Amino acid sequence: VNHIGAEVRMGRTPNQTMRSGKRILAAAAWVLAAAVLSASGQGGADKQPDLWLGGQPNAPLKIEVFSDFQCPVCRAFYLETMKPLIADFTKEKRIEKIYIVYHDFPLDMHPYARKAACYAMAAERLGRDPWLRVFDALYQEQAQWSQDGNIDAVVAKVLDPTELTRVKKLAADPKNVKLIIELG
Repeated sequence: VNHIGAEVRMGRTPNQTMRSGKRILAAAAWVLAAAVLSASGQGGADKQPDLWLGGQPNAPLKIEVFSDFQCPVCRAFYLETMKPLIADFTKEKRIEKIYIVYHDFPLDMHPYARKAACYAMAAERLGRDPWLRVFDALYQEQAQWSQDGNIDAVVAKVLDPTELTRVKKLAADPKNVKLIIELG
């Protein structure tokens, strides 16, 4: 009862709290499954290069995250779990203990997920730093671009004009689009 009262005082109903908990559990299940598959050598994402979110490649624990930029649960998982995890491990100087690898997994139910994945993959071709900026912006600004598909506006905020031009060209590359379609 005290827990529910605290949630209501915080502006959340018990149902909202339960839904939030279910989202966290679902995201944790995805990561656990990916980590187990990775540790057992049965990971299935051999079509896409490792996109390194954090940690060191020789770390004892490899976490593989399969995610969709337009998925609200994936957004919450990145912003509320993965990003703080990386920050904590970095701050505590334990970043060498984990290796977090990201895999694009655009779902058919999200109309702009493939386009977002194409932009992220194109940014990765420019280097890790542009990719991380685009990656973070796509999740931070998901509410904006997921309504109208205007990913250019979001990406333009984090890339300089030269980078943006290159990313737009690479994102439209048929090979890049084909790879994303195969993933989703």
